[in-house]
Order: sequence, then structure tokens, then C-alpha cells
Amino acid sequence: MFTQAIETIKSASKIAVYTHKNPDGDAMGSAYALKLALLSLGKLADVYLDDGNSVKLFAFTKGVEVCLLDNGEKLLENDCDLRICVDCADKKRLGLKFSNFTGNTIAIDHHMTHEEFANITVLDGNVASCGELVYKLICELEIEITTDIADNLYMAIAADTGGFKYQAVTADTMRIAGDLIDKGANFTEVMRQIFDVYSMEYLKLIKIAIDKIKLYNNGKIAVLPLEGKDYVKAGISEQVADRIVDLPRNIDGVEVSIYVRQRKGAETKVSLRANGNVNVAEIARNFGGGGHIRAAGFETRKKSEIAVREVLEVLRGELV
Repeated sequence: MFTQAIETIKSASKIAVYTHKNPDGDAMGSAYALKLALLSLGKLADVYLDDGNSVKLFAFTKGVEVCLLDNGEKLLENDCDLRICVDCADKKRLGLKFSNFTGNTIAIDHHMTHEEFANITVLDGNVASCGELVYKLICELEIEITTDIADNLYMAIAADTGGFKYQAVTADTMRIAGDLIDKGANFTEVMRQIFDVYSMEYLKLIKIAIDKIKLYNNGKIAVLPLEGKDYVKAGISEQVADRIVDLPRNIDGVEVSIYVRQRKGAETKVSLRANGNVNVAEIARNFGGGGHIRAAGFETRKKSEIAVREVLEVLRGELV
């Protein structure tokens, strides 16, 4: 699986690492674990994010320091001779980095809806997180997994599996997590930071969100619509509040949840989550998006209420 990617990595000297816009824990953990591994391999490498706010959101990520050259200047993105993207299902998800991802490129991903956009694609839709793929790549490269790399990979895997509770988790997922603990991952602190630490602003947003949740199909579908003014009122940005996506899904009896937010202009972002047998990746694909069987999403220029109505029509055919 990794043969061609490994040959390309070994022949490169300066490597830029990317991930999707508004990165989650899997994206951040995978990207920075890979960066640290590449540095230990003797490469110059750094992560180039669509938005620097992600570093603030995941402040416990290891390896966020800027990569410096021997002359003390930072590694420039345009000087890199290899570009690697992790946890990104299609090129448009790169956001502002879309036009930069050119030349010698590798994509490492685990989304079943992946649309190839790199010269070399390492894809496995059967693993629960991209962190698992990066772990396997690092092992194939025979790079020592340091405690910092272990922390990042544990964050990646834990975040994308909901703390190892999602259906995509396999015995191999748990074996990898166990090995990362053996390698020194501070798993208790990683799990605390991901799942147990809340700001007062986030709690204020939850209060607003609870009053906005609506149930359909006898409580089988939950819809959470939020607007820019809701985030402003709570004093928090949409990106920092990404965990709220699970709030409507956690209601007893809900099989599918829809988290929709109207952004500036006409852009609407829709996130779908499933507890039951509905394949939300297929639903998202019908609207130009993608993702996983139980977690997917799409963006549209339609108003939020229209987008929700269209998704509800599809879901009502799925939930009988």
C-alpha cells in the first residue's frame, strides 16, 4: 500500500503537509504526527493549514513550532518539492490551499467517498481514522514513534472514533491505540482535552442550541440549525464549537441528526450524523459532499431551510 509513497518521500528533501479546511482532531493529529516523523527522517517539513485558528483550537497538538532552515528562516511552502495531504476526501476541501497542492503530491485518506486528486493515493476506507494510516506509514518507514508522535496519533484516532465508540472501530484500531500507549502517549490527558474540556462560551452555545433543536419523524430525526449571530451571542467561533455537531445525535431515539449553519453570504454547511443503519455518506454524496457511513456532510449555496427540507425528504424515504 505504501511502497510508492515511501519511495517518493525518501527522494524528497522539503515536504509540505496539508489537510482539509476546518480540521478536526484526526486531521490535526495525523498532519502533525506525519510532520514530526518526516523531521526525524532528516527531511525539512511543516504543516500548512487553511486557517491558523486550528492550532489554537488544538493547542495540545505536538510539533506546531515552525520548521526553520539552517539560516534561521522558516521553510517556505513554495520551496517544497513534495506535498502530502492527509484526511482530505477531495481537493476542494483544501480550501485556501486548493491552488497550492500541485506538482509532486501524495494523498493519504480513509474516506470511502474519496475522489483522487494527487499523483499518489494511499486510501483505505476500512480504517476508522486517518491516524491509523499515518501510524502504519510511519512504521513502514521504520521511524521511531516518539511520545510526541504517539500523542498526536492517539488524538487523531480517539477524535475520529468518538473515544473508540463508533462502529468503524476494529480490533486493529485498539491494537494501534495500545501500542501508542506503550510508546508513551499521554492518553488520559489527550482524551480529557478532546472530550471533557469546555469553555464557558461553548456551554453558552449549547444553551442556545438546545432551544433550537427540532425533532421529526417521531423523534428519529433531529435538526440543529445555527446562524452566525448564535455564535456571536455565545462569544465563540463556529470552528471552535465543532463538537456541537454531536449534540442532536445524542438525543434518545434519534437515528439521524442534521447540523446546519448558515454562513456569510449564501453558503450553507450541512453535517449529517447517524446512529442507525442510514448511510449518510451516500446522502451527502447526492448533494455534492461525502464522508463516512455514519458521519458525512456537504456545502451548498441554498438557504439553510431549503437544504434541510431537501435532506429531510431523502431521510423520510430511508426511515420507515
